[in-house]
Parts: sequence; structure tokens; C-alpha cells
Amino acid sequence: MSDSNNAHKIITSIVREAACNFPRDNEEALSWFKNALKHESKKWFVAKVLTKVNPVPQALFEDLVLSALLERNPSSNRYLIEPCVKTFGVQEVLSKMEELSSLQEIVDNNGFEQVKYWVR
Repeated sequence: MSDSNNAHKIITSIVREAACNFPRDNEEALSWFKNALKHESKKWFVAKVLTKVNPVPQALFEDLVLSALLERNPSSNRYLIEPCVKTFGVQEVLSKMEELSSLQEIVDNNGFEQVKYWVR
């Protein structure tokens, strides 16, 4: 087996394990995930785990939306926002996006318009 196949199997196993043991809507238990959403590489682990978690905990909602709005890659921010749309619906996600959209970093990034594309 190649190193890349082995690495893929290990990552898949870790993501599956994290999803199976994902803490429900508990601020304290979700603190690692909330902090990871502020980290450039760790947020992608959270996004990957959330593809297997339903529903997304309310305690992560604002952090996920903010992370999506701050993401500079308009193709990648979909992985952060789509779990929110699936759990909370289009109107609630758009409302949260509007609430956060006045932050200067989001204005500079054109984050609202970039993320809005994925909210359908």
C-alpha cells in the first residue's frame, strides 16, 4: 500500500472517530472545535468532521459562519457554510451572515458575497 493510501485511510478513520464521538450542543465540550475554526489549517478538520455530523450544534453556528465569511478562498468557504445551511436553513444562515458582515475583515474580504453564493 502506498504512503498516500495509508495516510488517507488514517485520516478517514480519525474523521469517522471524531464524528462518532462528536459532542452535542455543549459549549465546553465544543471549545476545541470553536477554537480550531479560528486556525487556518485546523478549521478544515472541523469542516470535514461536520460533513458526517447532523445536526450541527447551535454552539458552533456563529463560529462556522464567521469562519466561512473570513475564508479568502471563495471555493473553500462552502465546506464551512454548507453544514450550517443543512442544519439551520437558508434564512437563518443569511440572517447570521448579515449580522456579522459589518466586521472590517469581512468587508475587506468581500466575504458576504463570496459565501452568499453557497447559501441556496
